[in-house]
This record gives sequence, structure tokens and C-alpha cells, in this order.
Amino acid sequence: MNKADKIAKQVNKLSGINVFENTRKRENIEARSLLNTVLYKYKKMSLSQIKDFYIQNGKSSHHTTVLHSLRNFDIFKNYNTELMEWLTCITSDMTKINNQAKRELIKIKINFISNKDVYEIAL
Repeated sequence: MNKADKIAKQVNKLSGINVFENTRKRENIEARSLLNTVLYKYKKMSLSQIKDFYIQNGKSSHHTTVLHSLRNFDIFKNYNTELMEWLTCITSDMTKINNQAKRELIKIKINFISNKDVYEIAL
């Protein structure tokens, strides 16, 4: 089992759904968006590699579908707070995460810092 399979299995377990199911249900779309974000930003897979990964697992996909999903992750996480919890859970398990990937994670989490914490950090 490769890294992408392990991450997909973890997303399936956390979300309680199958990300490879051919459906347009909101829950599946959001979980796939999370998976795409982790694979693209943290595992540095290309859009085409992610598309191929979905096809290998029986899910129809196209690289533009993956791109659309990546662009919408910020919107999804604002309405589904579980996505950030799942992202933290998945990325905390990645022991060999590089500095660029850590920067990406910080960029995503920065909007969830409380005003009090921002004030304390700024001083």
C-alpha cells in the first residue's frame, strides 16, 4: 500500500464515507477535497497523478476536477469545521513532512487562530 492509499484510507475512516464512490453528495465532495489537498500540497503529487490515483481506485476523474476541488477546499473548510480537524489529524501522522508543506499547513490554519492569540503573538 503506497502513501496515497494510506491517506485515502485515513480520510475514509475519519469521514465515514468512501471518497472513491461516484457521487456528488456534499460530504463526498468535501472529503475528496481534503484528500486532494493533502496529496497535492503535502505529498507533492501532480494533478495528473491524483487523477490517475482516483481512476485506479474506480472513481472517474479529470485533472481539472482535482484542480476545482483544490480551489474550493478553503470554502469547504469554512462551512465544515471537521475538515480542519481531519486535516490536522492526517498531517500530524506525517513524520516526514517538509518545511514547504509545513508552511502550507500554517497558511490554512492561520484563519482559525483566535483574536486573543493573534494579539499575544503580535506583541
